[in-house]
Amino acid sequence: MQTIIKKNEYMNAFWVLLPFILIFGGTVFQNTQWSNITSITKMMSFGYMIVYVVFKQKTSANLVLFLMFFIPFWTYALFNNPYNQAAANADAIRYLFPIATLFYSFAIKEYLPLLLKFVIAFIVINMIIQLFNYAFWIAGAKDQWFYYTMPGGVRWANKTAGLIRATGTVVFFSLYGFINLIAFFLIHKYYHKKYKNILLALCVLGLFLSFSYKGIGAFAVVLAFYYYKHIYKVALYTLLGLLMIYIAMPSKINSFMYDISLRISLYITEGNSVRSESYRVMFREMGNNNWLGKGAGVFGGPASVEFNSPYYSEIKFNWYDTKWMGLTTTDTYPPHAFVELGTIGGILYFLLLLSPLFRTWIDSNYKMALVIFFCLMSDMLVSFSLNNLEYLFFSLVFVYPVLYYKPEGEVQS
Repeated sequence: MQTIIKKNEYMNAFWVLLPFILIFGGTVFQNTQWSNITSITKMMSFGYMIVYVVFKQKTSANLVLFLMFFIPFWTYALFNNPYNQAAANADAIRYLFPIATLFYSFAIKEYLPLLLKFVIAFIVINMIIQLFNYAFWIAGAKDQWFYYTMPGGVRWANKTAGLIRATGTVVFFSLYGFINLIAFFLIHKYYHKKYKNILLALCVLGLFLSFSYKGIGAFAVVLAFYYYKHIYKVALYTLLGLLMIYIAMPSKINSFMYDISLRISLYITEGNSVRSESYRVMFREMGNNNWLGKGAGVFGGPASVEFNSPYYSEIKFNWYDTKWMGLTTTDTYPPHAFVELGTIGGILYFLLLLSPLFRTWIDSNYKMALVIFFCLMSDMLVSFSLNNLEYLFFSLVFVYPVLYYKPEGEVQS
């Protein structure tokens, strides 16, 4: 009898973690000759989540309500692209990724302990792989499996201050930083066994080795939020840490600070970048009463670039010097959503995604859900993380398991 119960537990765990395995297993091939595997596994995971939710027949009333309000605007955007229906189909599907993830999150809301085990295993495995990445790089490897291929066949790795940015198994440094960011707060809040401090240290190390400025910034903000009573201590420890690094590697810190000042100039003070240009387009369209949107696949998303949307020429969009990089999006999500879905559709879309927070009681789990949303939403301001299943499976998928978790393992009604 006990053997049967254990087998059932293992099978349940497998079915819950299957989309994680598909997504992050496929991501490994992203920059290889088998890159199509990444797209296939993402769509398989997306389809699996839908089937799982239908099979379990468990869902949130808030999600269903806001989805009903949003669907008419999504349908209008799907069939309103005046240039290319294929582009509309491709980007319209991506709008559903975070929605499906939230429905799946509710369906597995009693599995936070299992998800936490996955998080810990994933962090450790990725750090080990990253150490091998560094070892091969230091040994003089000219090419590695995670390097990018630029137009012309040039292979390169993203570097900051002369160091390759940590990617682990997930290929993209920003995603690796984001994963460690979320993992830190989940482990800090819910893991109370041996080696906790070592695991937290690995998360912080992974975050900083990624050199993800937005991830490090979000980390600082959340730390200040959680430890506001000890903010002076946090600031002191941070300054002491930076001072020690500066003494050991002054040139690296100087280069790091230069990169930060350059990004502030590009994105904020001067605004001479694709990201700032896309926000200018968004606010202009909102001012022009773009209530219902220009249609899916028109602006900002990967399909609009792949199918060469004429909208960019019509508005004389300035790509600045990023064309040579092979940029596949405008690297900003709100302009994409509000231009394509319109002001009303965009607002309803974000209300739908934030609907898990619309509840009457606030506890420590609710605050953790706020942290997850803050990290994801601050990232998507300057990225396309909100339509990226790798990001969603280290953020939104934890929302309902966190909200409904009790230390004794019971599920709230």
